[in-house]
Amino acid sequence: MGVTSTAGVEFVGNLMRYAEVEHKGSANRLLRLGNCEFEFDVADVIYQGQSPEMIETIRSALKDVFKDTAASSFRFILPSAFLTKFESVLPEHVGQSEMRSQIAFETHMLNGGERGGDIFPGESPTSFHPPFKGYSVQHVPPSISARLKGLYTETSLDIQLIPSVNATIRAYRKLLEMKVFESGKSILLGCYPGQTDFIVLENGAPVQLTSRSTPTEGDRTYFAHETMSKLVAKGVELDAVMLYGHNLTSELVGLLTTDFGKRVSVLNPSPLVNLESDRFEQGFPIQAFVPCLGASIS
Repeated sequence: MGVTSTAGVEFVGNLMRYAEVEHKGSANRLLRLGNCEFEFDVADVIYQGQSPEMIETIRSALKDVFKDTAASSFRFILPSAFLTKFESVLPEHVGQSEMRSQIAFETHMLNGGERGGDIFPGESPTSFHPPFKGYSVQHVPPSISARLKGLYTETSLDIQLIPSVNATIRAYRKLLEMKVFESGKSILLGCYPGQTDFIVLENGAPVQLTSRSTPTEGDRTYFAHETMSKLVAKGVELDAVMLYGHNLTSELVGLLTTDFGKRVSVLNPSPLVNLESDRFEQGFPIQAFVPCLGASIS
C-alpha cells in the first residue's frame, strides 16, 4: 500500500495552525505541526473578508510552510461561528437525489437566499421514529469557501473544507478506537475567541452539537452546566468533560474542576500520531491542535 499524507490548516486570531500527517496502512506519522504568527488578524481576513490585500501574505506563508510537502490533500478547518447549521427530517424511503435537493432548498432558505458555498450533511444526533429519519447540515458561505480554496493553488492537490466539530469528532473517535480513554458519554468543549463548541458524544456517536457565544470563562461554565442539566433531565449522565481549543485557560479548567471534579481533563491528541509527552516545550498548547490533527489523520 502506498504512502500518502494529508495537511490540516486552521486560522484562529493572528495564527495559522497546521499539521501534516503521513498515512501508511492504518498508521499515522506526524510530518509537521506548528503555528505561523501574523502581524494582523488572519481569521478576520479569511472569514470576514477584511483587508483583502493580506490574502497574498497568507498564501505566501502557507506555501513557505509546505514548500517541501508531499501532501495529496489539504483540509481547511471551518469554525462554527461562520457556519449555518440546522437539523431536519425526511421519510426513510427518500433517495439520495431527493435528499440532496431538499438539503439544498432548506440551506438556501435558512442562509438568507445566498447561493453557492459548501454544504456538509450528516446524520442528525436527534432520534426520529420510523418512517422518518433525521439529518443535520452545516453550510459555509461562498465567499469564505472561495477564499480558502484559493489559498493553495497547486492543481495536483485535493483541497477540502471540514467543519471544526467534524474534525474534532474524527480525532475523538480515533483516540477511542486506540483505547486512549474509556468509552462512554462525554462532553467536549472547544474553546475559541468568544465562542465555544459543546459536543456531546456517546461512544463516539453525536448526541448533541451546539455552539454558543461565550465572551467570558463564566459564560463557558454556565453553558456547560446548562448542557449537562438538560442531559440529566433526559436521564443522561456524563462520564467525562474534555477541553480543547485555542482559548483554553487554567481559569476555565479550575472552574469546571470545582464543579465536575475528576471528570474534567484536557484532550491531548498526541497519541493520534504517537507523540511522546515530552516532545514539546512545557506549556505548548497541544490541545489547540485537536481539529488540525483530526482533519489530517486517515
